[in-house]
Amino acid sequence: MRYFTTIVMIFLTALGLLFGQGKEYGGPEDPAGDIAAEREGYMTGNRVFIYFRNTTELSDWPRVNVSKWPNNPNGLKMTDGIGLLVGAKVYIEDDGDATTLDTIALTEPAEIYTTDHHTLYYLQTSYREEMDTDPTGTVEWGFYPAFGYFNETGEYVAQSNLPGSWPSGGWPSTGFGTKWQGEWNGRFGRGVIYADQESYFVVNDAQDQERLGAEDDVKYFPRPGRYVGDLKPDVTIQPGVPWGGLGLRVAVRGFQWNNPQARDAIFWEYSIANISDYDLRDVAFGYWLDNSIGGDGDDDLGYFNAEVDMAYSWDINGIGAGG
Repeated sequence: MRYFTTIVMIFLTALGLLFGQGKEYGGPEDPAGDIAAEREGYMTGNRVFIYFRNTTELSDWPRVNVSKWPNNPNGLKMTDGIGLLVGAKVYIEDDGDATTLDTIALTEPAEIYTTDHHTLYYLQTSYREEMDTDPTGTVEWGFYPAFGYFNETGEYVAQSNLPGSWPSGGWPSTGFGTKWQGEWNGRFGRGVIYADQESYFVVNDAQDQERLGAEDDVKYFPRPGRYVGDLKPDVTIQPGVPWGGLGLRVAVRGFQWNNPQARDAIFWEYSIANISDYDLRDVAFGYWLDNSIGGDGDDDLGYFNAEVDMAYSWDINGIGAGG
């Protein structure tokens, strides 16, 4: 089980990169994500305004007042949506018998290169469209927020400037413990608020059952013996199914500083942990971006500069909706 962190800066664009794996995960034991835990928030700490949900999705469509720059009466919409992407390959041993179920994960390079195997491809996200669903079409298979990181009686994501949005019983700590009741769980320490506004939430991919259907003869169980609802029996979707997906946990923080050097940017930090029982050898991180620069999305272009590892987009003619 490995843990890795990358920092993403959004200057009304998005960045993406490949990442490696580092230290062992030793954080909270979260319940499976749940649609009932979904909350919304607004980043308004500087000249960039954006609406977001604690599913990792930023902005929205066709809603209007969901992204704006500058954040004043003359500002224009910048994006119809931004979605986090985490992809990986999983290798399952092929026993050569078509009548048996293959479930043994291969993680060592020597095993992968010398053993007959199946390759399963995953791409985890949460977005307003194009999501895989269960056979009924009512449950999306992707990231869902975990309970414990916000005030469950409220409507908003936990934000540093809104003490009423913080979890009333304290923040999830190592294992099943809690800490710092009544204080902000800051990126920079207990009760520390450096940014003008900071947001915090956690998601996981436990609800993704795409590779665990009755018809599948190759299955990947990232956390064998664990099930949706084990830690929170009143989960509202898919109770009793195996913990699915890749076994990912993503802790997300958004930061805004209202000073001349940073007032036109939002910084998003994604701490992505593999909480499964197996190492993931091939993993990639990125975004998908639905542009609407200036409120007009029909004439936007994008580019990736490999020399500086930066992706950016722009409006072709520099003219937004309304001129």
